[in-house]
Amino acid sequence: MFSQSRRPKRIYQMSHGVLNLSRNPLLDWTFGHSLINCHVEHHLFPSLSDNMCLKVKPIVSQFLKMKALPYQEEDYLSRLRLFFHRDEEFYYSGHRNTK
Repeated sequence: MFSQSRRPKRIYQMSHGVLNLSRNPLLDWTFGHSLINCHVEHHLFPSLSDNMCLKVKPIVSQFLKMKALPYQEEDYLSRLRLFFHRDEEFYYSGHRNTK
């Protein structure tokens, strides 16, 4: 997404490249909040606990919006639908024979 030689500051990378998924009890229990519902916060503050990620989430969201940076959130089913509709593109991008 960003070139290694000209990467922007971390906050720009995380706000553009990381997505939070809506809360889902099964996913929260399985993976914890930080990997699903607070993924942006987890990447900005990797040492925070799951509970602290939930507490800072509204502050991070407000800060990014105030700075005109994206705060990306989507629900799990819409991402699952996207994956099923574009699965071949996701699986085979970059793996096609170029001969």
